[in-house]
Amino acid sequence: MENEICSICGNNNFRESSVLWPELIREWQLSDQERSYIDKQQGKSCISCGANLRVIALGNAILSAFGCRSTLRSAVDREAFANLRILDCNGAEGISAALSSLSGYQRADYPEYDMRMLPFANGSFDLVIHSDTLEHIRHPILALQECRRILAQGGKLCFTVPIIVGRMTRDRAGLTPSFHGDPLAALPDLMVHTEFGVDAWTIVHRAGFSSLALHSVDFPSAIAITAWSEEPLVISSGEASAHQEETDVDVMHSNQEQEQEQEQEQEQEQEHINTDMENKIYDQDGLRSIHNHEFMADPIFQAAYARGVKASGADYQWHWRVHTGLWAARMAFHLPGDFAEFGVNKGFMSSAIMETLNWNHANRKFYLLDTFSGIDERYVNDDDRAIGVIERNRRDIDSGFYTFDLDAVRANYSEWPNAVIIAGPVPDTLELIDSNNFAFAHIDMNCAPPEAAAAEFIWSRLVPGGIVLLDDYAYAGYRSQKLAMDAFARSKSVQILSLPTGQGLMIKPAG
Repeated sequence: MENEICSICGNNNFRESSVLWPELIREWQLSDQERSYIDKQQGKSCISCGANLRVIALGNAILSAFGCRSTLRSAVDREAFANLRILDCNGAEGISAALSSLSGYQRADYPEYDMRMLPFANGSFDLVIHSDTLEHIRHPILALQECRRILAQGGKLCFTVPIIVGRMTRDRAGLTPSFHGDPLAALPDLMVHTEFGVDAWTIVHRAGFSSLALHSVDFPSAIAITAWSEEPLVISSGEASAHQEETDVDVMHSNQEQEQEQEQEQEQEQEHINTDMENKIYDQDGLRSIHNHEFMADPIFQAAYARGVKASGADYQWHWRVHTGLWAARMAFHLPGDFAEFGVNKGFMSSAIMETLNWNHANRKFYLLDTFSGIDERYVNDDDRAIGVIERNRRDIDSGFYTFDLDAVRANYSEWPNAVIIAGPVPDTLELIDSNNFAFAHIDMNCAPPEAAAAEFIWSRLVPGGIVLLDDYAYAGYRSQKLAMDAFARSKSVQILSLPTGQGLMIKPAG
């Protein structure tokens, strides 16, 4: 790039350094050519503003998206550019500094903000940017769908992902964990879930965008993507500066009529889903209802539920119970404190919760307690015996519903280092919990005495507003547990909300 100019500041002096390390090269199975251009992408940078080739390509994308031919620093001084509402999802050296002076600029850094559930209203921004972030997010399509949702009509998404152009995109699930950043610090938020290849652009259309453009610098070293679903906004350009190599590819070549037809088809498809859910009877897991259950079509719910199914190895049709659990966990997530599950078994509910809450970025622990061998019959009381708890326990063991494979449980939770597995019966293992502050607990041990002991333990450590979800409180055939929890609730002067799913809900009052 000796004769090139930085799109951010206009400087034409660059330095080069090697950024890849041997372990990463082996994990990604990089050839010498791939190693060379990825090193340039990350390690060749502007001496003036610090932007590397990846960021410079992103700068090209932003300038092109709004019809500008000057540098980004010059563009932000124009009145029209100053009126843009901009969301910077993760920051990019040089670009963030240039845009941060604008009144409509806002930062929402990953992982503090979950890009799959952004807390912004529909149509809030004219420009959304992020750089080399999607590869660290499980289910990146959900993140792009969120970006599309918060873009105003005519808005643009500009982003980069590291692309290996000689191969197809692959999910790293099941491979040796790989991390970006400091080779000596395997930080959870820097774990790579997706290796993007030459087909990386397809994720844009799968997320619902109709058009895209590619921008390259020293191809294939640095590639940026612009995505949109309307005609681009045009901002008056200044003096041309055509020094950057830039290739724009309008993949769809769609005219306005085609775009409108596609939008109408998408609206009709979503309306069909909503209408189907509205008119269809929900009849699963002991609950029959004609009421709206559109949550089952929500991609975030579907991803969480699928993670629960993966943990258990079976779909028990627990959709509404899991929906309730996810709601309770999300509400508790606004409070300080750790999470706990008493009665984990194979991990259906807690896996779904950790998937939805992006648990590696939660900076809190999730304690997971179970015998991992069925109910300990020493703790079955007379009420339990009277309703057949022992017989049901033995049937569940014989059928394989209860797991005895602790190694498989550990493997299931291995992606979440801050999950704490404690094996053994409650109440014996309660002393192994080393946290004094909890925001959420899920209790599901199918036996009254351990559940009462868990509730007593967790309540004194539950923060005001904290939530306790009881799995089988109102479920047919589990009355001994209801009686035990009712007695507990009376002792704390609280009431349990009985839910039609069979669950019970307690919230600790303030004060």
